[in-house]
Amino acid sequence: MSQKIIIIGGVAGGATTATRLRRLDEQAQIILFERGEYISFANCGLPYHIGKVISSRDALIVQSVQDMHQKFNIDIRNFTEVTNIDKENKIIQYKNIQSGETGEESYDKLVISTGAQPIKPPIPGIQDAKNLFTLRNIPDMDAIIAYINTHQPQTATVIGGGFIGIEMMENLVELGIKVSLVEMAPQVMAMFDYEMAQMIHQEITDHGVELILNDGVKSFNDEGQSITLTSGKTLKTDLIIFAIGVRPD
Repeated sequence: MSQKIIIIGGVAGGATTATRLRRLDEQAQIILFERGEYISFANCGLPYHIGKVISSRDALIVQSVQDMHQKFNIDIRNFTEVTNIDKENKIIQYKNIQSGETGEESYDKLVISTGAQPIKPPIPGIQDAKNLFTLRNIPDMDAIIAYINTHQPQTATVIGGGFIGIEMMENLVELGIKVSLVEMAPQVMAMFDYEMAQMIHQEITDHGVELILNDGVKSFNDEGQSITLTSGKTLKTDLIIFAIGVRPD
């Protein structure tokens, strides 16, 4: 008797698991629930579409819902959120966030792959900053592009020197925007040795970016038009990219 497998979450974890399970078992019934629209996209390419290095938005879509269903015979339900898991009876409940339709499905095996969401600590003024964005998915990317096209920012502040922060810094510079990068640690890219990070620091400053290390954000002011740092330094900014890390979703 074939197994029924439910996967909660798409993209890198869920969609990859679904296709791998299909290769391992051609008979299994596989259902993938995804709360958002997109089930498989190139996360690392998002900043580069903002910077127009990757010109085509479609190039970011790795697999569409239709393609993945046809190639792998996977029942994909996007725009659908799993609202409850009954582990005892092996049943999940779900809700379509567009239509409001609800239902339930039984399962033999359950995979939870809900990913992460950007950390936004309760810094004074963060909720009022209308020019502050995080970048995790395609809707986030679209929102940043729309803001840039509408407001034509001349200055930007990137908070966080990890992968997303560095890539966004690079692509905002590509767009001709004057960028400041704020990192609380003594170096960007914490996974590298300090000596290696110095080479990255040099490259950053060579491209005209104001690199601010050993400093954090104390408050956002004037709906995000200025930032007060822990050191007391004030930055005027038209756009803020907040990228200090993620936590489980």
